[in-house]
Amino acid sequence: MSETSKDIHEILARLRQRDRDELVEYGFDLATAAQAFDAPAVISKIFFAKDVPEAIIAFHQLTPKAVAVSLMATQNWPRVARTLWRWGQTTARPELLRQGFTRAECRTLEGHADAIAFLERLGFVRECHVPNFGATGASFIQYAWRLNDHVPHQTTQSTSATASTPAP
Repeated sequence: MSETSKDIHEILARLRQRDRDELVEYGFDLATAAQAFDAPAVISKIFFAKDVPEAIIAFHQLTPKAVAVSLMATQNWPRVARTLWRWGQTTARPELLRQGFTRAECRTLEGHADAIAFLERLGFVRECHVPNFGATGASFIQYAWRLNDHVPHQTTQSTSATASTPAP
């Protein structure tokens, strides 16, 4: 078993209960989830706190322009959340755009508050409610990260006009 596989198994063995519930609704057991995270991805990363794997994120290709995003974490998620967010902004998004992807999408259990907050902080937008999606009938919410929607603000004012404009 590779070091990456060991790290994935360790994360999955210590999942937050909400992530366990989500896997059940997807119809995945831990072995199936481990295989999915260990499968070749467009981009993926394991996040560590004090040399202990705490979260994994993977982007798998859906279409030539879209990827599916999966994220699982342990109870120690808060220790790596900020690092994962920064990596998403500075590494994942630019790399996905460089490879020609314009959309990343994921679904999360309705009511999975910390997942929803993280997705929205990262720049994902809620697209729709997906009722009766889970194996036991749980509802999910679909989010999308429209990668090329997040372009830097550009102004038509001259530099001197911008410099003299007071900040809001």
